[in-house]
Order: sequence, then structure tokens, then C-alpha cells
Amino acid sequence: MRAPITGLVTAALIAAVPVASAFGAAAGVQDDRLPVTPAADLPARVALLQQTGARVTRVDLYWSTAAPTRPTNPTDPNDPAYNWTWADAMFSQLQTAKITPIVTTWNAPGWATGGTQGVAGVAWNSKGPTNAQDFADFMQAVATRYNGKTNIPGVGPVMVKFYEVWNEPNLQIYMYPQYQGGNLKKPVAGKLYAAMVNKTTPVVKAANPQAVVIAGVTGPKGGNDKSGRGTTQWYDDLKKAGMKQFTAVSQHIYPAAPPLKPTPAVPSWATLNKVIAAINALPGGRNKKIYITESSYTTAVTPYRKVAFTPQAQATYLKQIWKLPQVRSARIPLVMWFQVQDNPNWPGGLFLNGGGSKPSLAAFKEVAKANPPKGNLVTN
Repeated sequence: MRAPITGLVTAALIAAVPVASAFGAAAGVQDDRLPVTPAADLPARVALLQQTGARVTRVDLYWSTAAPTRPTNPTDPNDPAYNWTWADAMFSQLQTAKITPIVTTWNAPGWATGGTQGVAGVAWNSKGPTNAQDFADFMQAVATRYNGKTNIPGVGPVMVKFYEVWNEPNLQIYMYPQYQGGNLKKPVAGKLYAAMVNKTTPVVKAANPQAVVIAGVTGPKGGNDKSGRGTTQWYDDLKKAGMKQFTAVSQHIYPAAPPLKPTPAVPSWATLNKVIAAINALPGGRNKKIYITESSYTTAVTPYRKVAFTPQAQATYLKQIWKLPQVRSARIPLVMWFQVQDNPNWPGGLFLNGGGSKPSLAAFKEVAKANPPKGNLVTN
């Protein structure tokens, strides 16, 4: 969950997670301003990313921006309906900067949702696609254009290897509807999402055999209500819906408790083993890497989050995350801090909204230097 622009770890917990990596998960950071930044202004945002020392970032690719009208040949990136201006600029600049992108595609165009917008009052289209195949076709076009071999005019070949399917699809503000007729006993989003993943993974892998298709992208929610599905219940929904065509899983964690403090809340750093158990129950889930693609501690109360920590506590907790046994295990290759710069609705940044930095910037630089990307995350 993130808002738009407009004590001690127990001995049992430590014993439960083998320490299989001497360096721990890579440290990434997301700039939530990127998808609303014009292509011409992207160099300044990339420069800000570089100041953090991060070698991995997460990028929101709005489906509605790249495909404002329905393409005639949707799997062909050269179809004239597609507009790659922003994406070409973004991904080529990250490649030059040697920053690996984790690309998250959501915010469907109206033509893909039957002309409906979903939840009123949000700045994006929360309605899920009417046809899962439309999403898969678009993702095939994306993966073909950025497979590291296609010659993009004026840019050259660009490699994008990591693709997340949607953003927080267990939450109604990102995927609507969650329930048939609003009935909490009739969840439906999981079935649509599983179809999207199952159709998307094979075509993305065919376009780019090196691609990693990340499913779940689960928002941090403790239980079911009208706003969406709880974290562990969401994974159970995906299991029941037959989701099996994926290469990794991602989870978002925004706990109200510090990283080293025991808490029963799910998801949190203290209860991450419960989330892992739910992921393990998916078909093939036990063998999948788990990417934490959003996490932070916010420094002010906003309409979206009532918990706030001091800037110094934020920096302290950031460093503690990378010392956790789960984060130092081979199972979790990446933790993504959200975000680079505060916005008025989500002050989780390393930089202040009006300029200047927080103590967390120095903390993140230290962590990023000690935990560089390795293995499959190294693409440059």
C-alpha cells in the first residue's frame, strides 16, 4: 500500500530461517514520481536515484500510457497504437546508469476494462481488465521491445528482465472488484489475477528467455474486508484459482512495529515466516524467490497512514531490516525501499518533499554499498 502523488527477534524465528547468503538481499529504492514525470524530465529523476547508491529500482509502467487506444496487433510492439516515448526514455536511461529496473505494469486503459474506471476518487483506473488475454498481449509486446535484442530507433537494444504482474491486486483500490456483488464470501479478483499471470508468464518468457515474471505483488493487509483480501488469504485465493505460471513472488511490508520488535500483525518482519508458508503452498511456491518490492517507515501522519516515526528512527529501522535473518537468507534476493522522495501523502522517502535529505539517505547508502545486486539481478 502506498499513496499517490496529487524488542528482539525470537530465537525460534532466527532458527527457522537458514542464513544462506553472506551479503543479504540487494537494496533497491523506488521513485514513485517516475510514471507522472514527462520523458524530457526523467534525467533529473534518474540522477536522484543515482545519489542513493541503489543499483536496482522499481518502475511503474502505466498500461494506459503505453496503450491509450486498442492496438490492432497487440503482441507487436510496432503497432501504431502503442506509445513507447516514456518507456523508451525511462528504460534506456536506467540502462545507461546501470540501474536494474523491476517493472510493474498496472493502471489499465479504459478500452481494456469495458469503459469502466473502478473505484471512484483514485488517480488511476483500479478496474481489472475484462479479458486477461489483453494484459498478456500487452506484456508480450513490452517484453519483445525490451528483450535486449530489438533495435529501438534512436536508442538501440534495451534489456528489461524483471516484470511484476500488476500492483497490489489484493486491494480494491488497485484491482476492482475484489468481491462479486460486494459479498465477502465471493472473492473474484484472485481468479482474474491468476489468469493474468498464467497467460502472461509464457509469452514474456518466449519474448525474453531471461525474463523473471513476478506474481503476487501482495499489498500489506491483515485480513479480509470490503477493501480487499488479507495477505495470506490472497495467496490461498491464487492457489485455488490455479496460478502456477510464474517464476517468483513479491510481497509488500509496511509494519507499524520496528523490525526487531515482535508483533502478531501479518504481514510484518516478525511474521514473515507466515507469509512464506502461504507462498510455499502455491504450486511450485516452495522453490520460488521472494522479492520484497515495497517497504518503508513513514515520518509523518497522513490520511493514508496513521503511524509515524522520527527521521532518526526511520534511518535506524532501515538499517535493521538488512540485518534480519530472513533478509540475509538466499530466499529473499531484494528489498525495495519506498520511496526516494516524500510526497504529501506518503512520507517514506530518503529525501524531503521540498528538497534536502533525511538521515535515512546516509543509512540507505551504507546498506546499498554493503548489499549490491548479485546473481540474476545483475543485468548491466
